[in-house]
Amino acid sequence: MRRAGGEAGGSQGEPTASPQTLAVGRARAALDLGAGARGLAIALCCLAAFIAFLDTTIVNIAFPQIERAFASSAGLSTLSWVVNGYNIVIAALLVPAGRTADRLGRKRFLMAGLLLFALASGACAAAQGAALLIAMRFVQALGAAVIVPTSLALLLPRFALRRRLSAVTLWGAASALGAGIGPSLGGALVDAWSWRAVFLVNVPLALIAALLAAGALAEEEEPGPLPDLLGGALLTIALGAVALGVVKGSEWGWLDARTLGALIAGVLLLCLVARRCLRHPEPVIEPRLLGAGGAAPGNVATLLLSVALYATILNNVLFLTTLWRWSVLQAGLAISPAALTTALFARPAGSIAERFGVRRVAIPGTIIYAAGTLLFAWGAGRTPDFLSHWLPGALLTGIGMGLSLPVLVGAVLVSAPLPQLATASGINASVRQVGSVLGVALVVSILAAADAGGRAGAQRLLEGHRSAWYLAADFALAAGAVAALLTRSRCGGARPPVPA
Repeated sequence: MRRAGGEAGGSQGEPTASPQTLAVGRARAALDLGAGARGLAIALCCLAAFIAFLDTTIVNIAFPQIERAFASSAGLSTLSWVVNGYNIVIAALLVPAGRTADRLGRKRFLMAGLLLFALASGACAAAQGAALLIAMRFVQALGAAVIVPTSLALLLPRFALRRRLSAVTLWGAASALGAGIGPSLGGALVDAWSWRAVFLVNVPLALIAALLAAGALAEEEEPGPLPDLLGGALLTIALGAVALGVVKGSEWGWLDARTLGALIAGVLLLCLVARRCLRHPEPVIEPRLLGAGGAAPGNVATLLLSVALYATILNNVLFLTTLWRWSVLQAGLAISPAALTTALFARPAGSIAERFGVRRVAIPGTIIYAAGTLLFAWGAGRTPDFLSHWLPGALLTGIGMGLSLPVLVGAVLVSAPLPQLATASGINASVRQVGSVLGVALVVSILAAADAGGRAGAQRLLEGHRSAWYLAADFALAAGAVAALLTRSRCGGARPPVPA
């Protein structure tokens, strides 16, 4: 991709082009690409998103077998870090990864993230102990933390500003498709071989994407200093401490010194991170990006909706494989309609929001999602009944998530300056991952309390699952209430300077 600096700077001695001018020039170049090259670049960015989000649901469906494989050496709360630890690391590293990619090159960071993701996935598949598996999930999360913001940041300049919301929902549809295929693909792989296959399948996909990126994308970078590395480390520790307290609370006791110590330490460290962000010249989280346009209400609504989403996903997997005693393949097929419906509705949701406004799409979406989780709670009993008691709730949650989450993400990113696209994308993705950590941790705590050390009857376990669905409904409705604070603008916020 050609540099804009040559046109903006002119002959020697003239002023150097600003980062915004450079970004506008590169955006013009991206829009001027031939249809074939532009289409390949868009497809590659969506493929990268597909790979990153495939790993969330494909591991969830394998979680019961992972639990059984390591039951003798680790309990449910410890093994939840296979899912929770992955999300914690992503949440903590997405922002510094995005900031660093903006500075050092989005293409090279995307390729490095894909290669690291492939390497860690292979190591997860070969792990012989719970400790090694969890450690490699952390490394895998580092790769995903680079893939997510860079893939979206490389995609957005290939769309004019008025179509940026559609670009985000296109990326969101690819992400939802990865999540949608994950349960059924994971179930088939686990049923045919073992849980190790759900990690091994990532290796060829990530390697192919990295090879394609080398030829399909041009480098994009914005000169400047690196972000606050200490702030990123403190954020990682803070999120880990909070999640530790939530996950272990039911086991240790909510008033136990260990639980309170973890929660208080996490909150204090988060306050320290916030203080550093206000004072550091290159903070791990840019305060101005949090307040631009629809960023603040959009990010908060995204956080709340993500809690609902990931709480529902884990609760559904455990419900189907424990109370209904379905195989992982059956459970994967039962979960797929929700995620596939999300992918189906995500793309048109962006076009509708561009025309009628974000609020008129996102708020009904959150209400529909809450209705779906209530159908699960009211309809799902101890006797399996897919058509009457499961499918209606799955379809409603899929429709609701497809209408709400992608347009909330779009409401945040439509206001982001071009030079900070990966940073803004990283902030929003980090918010989603914090929500996933809280959602998973809350469900684990609820079900651990209901299980009473493995001595609870089926009825008590059913009530625990219903409590988790009610929790998801509450968070979805809270997300809709916050979405009502979004600006009336059809694109969700103020418009930064962009190519004409």
